[in-house]
Parts: sequence; C-alpha cells; structure tokens
Amino acid sequence: MSIAASLSRRLDAACRSRVPPLMTFRWNAETIHFNAEGAGPPLVLLHGLGGNADNWLPQRAVLKHDHLVLSLDLPGHGRSSGREVRFADYWQVIEALLDHLELDSAALCGLSKGARAGLALASRRPGRVERMIVVNAFVHLKPADNARRLALYDLLAEPGGVTFWAQTLLDWMGVSDRPVIVRGFMKALSALDPTHIRRIFGELSAYDQRPELAEIVCPVLLVRGQKDGFVPDYCVEDLARCLPDSRIVRMPECGHLPYLEQSISFNQIAAAFLGDGSSHAARSAGD
Repeated sequence: MSIAASLSRRLDAACRSRVPPLMTFRWNAETIHFNAEGAGPPLVLLHGLGGNADNWLPQRAVLKHDHLVLSLDLPGHGRSSGREVRFADYWQVIEALLDHLELDSAALCGLSKGARAGLALASRRPGRVERMIVVNAFVHLKPADNARRLALYDLLAEPGGVTFWAQTLLDWMGVSDRPVIVRGFMKALSALDPTHIRRIFGELSAYDQRPELAEIVCPVLLVRGQKDGFVPDYCVEDLARCLPDSRIVRMPECGHLPYLEQSISFNQIAAAFLGDGSSHAARSAGD
C-alpha cells in the first residue's frame, strides 16, 4: 500500500473517531511528528519558536473542511526529536514531509520562525510551494533591534531568567492583555528547553534571509499584527520589497499571534487567500 493510500485510510478512520491521527516519519536520525486532518489541497502549518502543532488548533478545526491540513512539530519542538538540528536545515524537514506523503507541492502558513523555514523551502524548491502565508516574521533586523532581542533571549541563560523572559516577551508581542494566551504560554514553560530556544533564536538573528527571497515565485500573503512590538513594523515592508508576488494584510487589533487573538478573522483572511472564499471558514462570522 502506498503512503498516500495509507494516509487516506487513516484519515477515514480518524473522521469516524473524531480524533486527528498523529503520524511520524524519519528524517536523518530524527523522528518528526505531524497531524493530518481533512481532505483537499494540502496545507502545511508551521509553528513559531518554542511552539508546536497544537498552536494551530483554531485553524485546523476550520481549514480541514477544504484542505488536507498537515500540522508539523518542527525539530526539537513538540513531540519531534532533533534539538541539535540547525535552523538552517528546518526547510529540509518540510520537504521531507511532502516526500513522505508523496505530495508534489503544498501551500504553507507559518508564524515567525516557522514562516522563515517555509520561505527557505520556497526559495530553494520553488515548484513545491503553491502559495504561502507569512505571519509576523522578520528576515533581518537593524543592529540595535537585533542587539535588544538577543539581550532578551540571553535571559534564558540566567538563573530564574525564564519567567522574566516570558513576561517580557508576552509584553513585546502585544498579547499580555490576552489572559488565555498568557496562561497557555506560561504553562508551556515547564516543557521549554531554554538552551535550545536561545540557540535557535541566535541562529535566526544572524541569518539575513533577504538575498534568497527573490527566488520565491509563489504568491505570498504577509499578515501583520499591528500591536506586535517584537517584530518591528519595517520587517513586513522589507519582506514585501523582496518578494516578487506579495501583499500585506494588517490586523490593527492584534499582536504577534493574530491566529489566536482573532482566530475567525484570521481564518477568513487565510481561506480567501488560499482560494476558499465561499468555504466553511469564509462563511463564519464574528470573533
């Protein structure tokens, strides 16, 4: 039985049980976990630094009506092994997922670090990315901004610094007034590996991705939460200038996590861009 046929069988069983199947594949020496839900054109959801596939639950619940939604735990995150994997290699994991499922291409939707991994795939394998949603990502920071953020992540190496780092980051991201998000973020600290998170952020901050963006040929939607103070506003303009086929959507009442802060509005924006203007997501109303 092919991988595609096996996936279809497992999805049918999951639909009957209403429990999304948790699947794995091997990449190099690592075990990578992902969820697969729904049917239709494939869509890969890519979480941010320190996150996991469950960060996208509000999107998974809706977009699965029109898509095969694949939510991935990137290396060293969630259930996936690979904390020693360099960020520069994350794009290979996304390609390996497509290979594992025998998919020629997919749409991508990513937050921050996850979006950057998706951009790296789109620049190196243009034919494998149909279109992409980039949420609050930077591909380059001005020196002063970079130094300030590195200093924030240096708190992770200090005794007792994790809690202060988390509180400060929530404030910078513009979500400290969102109690549900704050509680979830603080609860997740117990599973956080501070050394891993600090190292990956250092790699992100040193990686100027702008030169490779001209190789991306697919349409790109840039979603900007206007209250996000962690990613400076000029970063979305940088992306728009570098990406040949892109446009910006601004969400004025959101910070760094608009897909959680205003999930219904975000889902409508995503569905329209993905070509589902009359879909389940677009018919929903209110936030």
